[in-house]
Amino acid sequence: MKKIFSLFVMALVLSHQAFAQQNIETRLGYSYNDKFEFSDEWQYLSTDIYLYNGGQFNRVLNELESGVKKKSKKNYAYELEYLFITAQLKNLKLFGNDQIVYPLFNFHINTDKNDYHTQVSDHLEVVRIIDKMPLTSAQNSIDAAINAKAVTNQDGDQVFNLVASQLVSLSNLTNPSVAVMSLVGEFGNLLGSRAKKKEYKFSSTIRLYEGQDFDTRLHSVKVYVLVPGSVKTVTLKPAKLADYLSKNSNKLDRKQLEDAIGYKEYPYIVVANYKSLYKVDVLTGDEVTMDLIEKRKQKIQTAYDTKLMNDETYRQEKLYVEYLRIFAEMKQNLNAYRLNYRNNSPEINAKNLFGIMQEYKRMKTAFEAREKEFDKNSTYKNIFRSEYESIMANADLYLDADHNLKNAKLLVNTLQELENNPKAWDTPAKREAALARLSSVELPRADYLSASVEGEAIVRLTKRLEDMQYREVFEKEVKKLADAQASDETLSIRNALQDKANTSNCLSCREKVRDAVSDYNKRYESFRLKEETKEMGKLQSAAEQQVLRHLRWQLCFDNNLQAVAVASSDNGMDQYYTKLGEKSSAFAATIKELETLAKNEPENPRLQQVQAYNKQLTNLMKEVEQHYAMLCQLDKKLCECQ
Repeated sequence: MKKIFSLFVMALVLSHQAFAQQNIETRLGYSYNDKFEFSDEWQYLSTDIYLYNGGQFNRVLNELESGVKKKSKKNYAYELEYLFITAQLKNLKLFGNDQIVYPLFNFHINTDKNDYHTQVSDHLEVVRIIDKMPLTSAQNSIDAAINAKAVTNQDGDQVFNLVASQLVSLSNLTNPSVAVMSLVGEFGNLLGSRAKKKEYKFSSTIRLYEGQDFDTRLHSVKVYVLVPGSVKTVTLKPAKLADYLSKNSNKLDRKQLEDAIGYKEYPYIVVANYKSLYKVDVLTGDEVTMDLIEKRKQKIQTAYDTKLMNDETYRQEKLYVEYLRIFAEMKQNLNAYRLNYRNNSPEINAKNLFGIMQEYKRMKTAFEAREKEFDKNSTYKNIFRSEYESIMANADLYLDADHNLKNAKLLVNTLQELENNPKAWDTPAKREAALARLSSVELPRADYLSASVEGEAIVRLTKRLEDMQYREVFEKEVKKLADAQASDETLSIRNALQDKANTSNCLSCREKVRDAVSDYNKRYESFRLKEETKEMGKLQSAAEQQVLRHLRWQLCFDNNLQAVAVASSDNGMDQYYTKLGEKSSAFAATIKELETLAKNEPENPRLQQVQAYNKQLTNLMKEVEQHYAMLCQLDKKLCECQ
């Protein structure tokens, strides 16, 4: 197909050679540039062409022949047949940066009593020659060079030459788009209308983003006046036009634009350039899936390959797709966590929760990297940043679903803060708060965490915080306790340190304090054993003396009881004295038990055994005293052993 197309072009070139160009010239009457600062992301150009004062072409054509001063001599050897108006555009990426000539209008010229007439309406609709044409980052706009030619009946092959040269240029494109092929069709329409001597107007607007919503505003306007070559200057009043353009940056109205220009002498063409802002396909969190991401990736690659997207936007889109992929992976982990939370073991739930944290942390890190790298990049700041923020807000919302997810989000945010801001952990109180958040989630074992970048960061930063906390808060007191001699007087040091460790979120600090307290307790136990052993010796000595003393009192009591019992045998008191005898026997048994206990101290004594022995000995000594006191209380005369 391409070969046949090229042969057709060559036939046109061979059949129609160079043409003579009549002296209709364009004078730039006015130029306007909007004050709005267009950054690189305003990367699409649309160009509208307005033709005004079409009826004045009669004047231009007749002045071309007779001159402005109406000389009788003709300038042409042949009759004028067509008025041909074109726009030449340069450096369009879509056309391989070759010069492209757009055929705008072709009007048939009639002769009436040696005057030329054209049927050109003063109310032609606006011609949009390109719509949303991509610009390179270096391009500010694309100017359309307007040309008008008066074609004689002998020079009609100039149109064929124009068509032929443009078709040659288009045939050199390796991958012509539908938009390019529409221009080929437009050249066909031009030739057809010329053959039928009909009016021609460009109608195949090159639309690259049909139906898509773009933010568009006026970029620049130029007014070209079409005059005979002898007219060197044209004068337009710019004040009213400038005011109108500045107040109508979104869209121009043909009639209002004509009124603002207010020029009636010669035909003129207004070239209005608009720029459009690149728009990202906005997504909500629920819409993001791996399938959608893959489709988006293919879409932007196709747009870039077909030169519908500039380099910077392509780079930003690729980075944004990477970000969306991280978010999608977080959603997958989140779904696994939600579906299996009640059925899984704590270890599996911990791993699922950590997977969510990993992706959330990667999202935060990626967003932070973009913020730093593209701090002065307008494409990122004006277009993509809000999309990153929207997806991040969705992630935050997902992690507010339950207590565990909230703590996971809090942990990641704490991790981020600790990595970026040393002042976030420069005091003991701040470190305690940070450690509380880092330990708020049940995480997998340290060896599992250390296998990933995010888990390693948790382990590393936790250790760093705990080491600092131990050095500043616990180390001196631990050393003080280690150096202290174990005694009842130093127990307050141990207790205070233990209480402080129990309220700390520093797990390694608590372990070190626990070890120090354990060592102290061993020393204190040795101290107490010595003290209790001394006390045991004192109690044994006292018990021996008590045994001797109360043994004598018990014998005296028994003797007195027997004497009284014999003397009172006739008055019915024998039962009473029998009961006293039983109490006295119990008293004697207690004395015997105390004597036995005092002689049998524990073998290989430990603190608890010695303490129990001393307590038992003390209680038995009290029991002996109580027995004797009770007997004396029942009958004081029986206790008179002096």
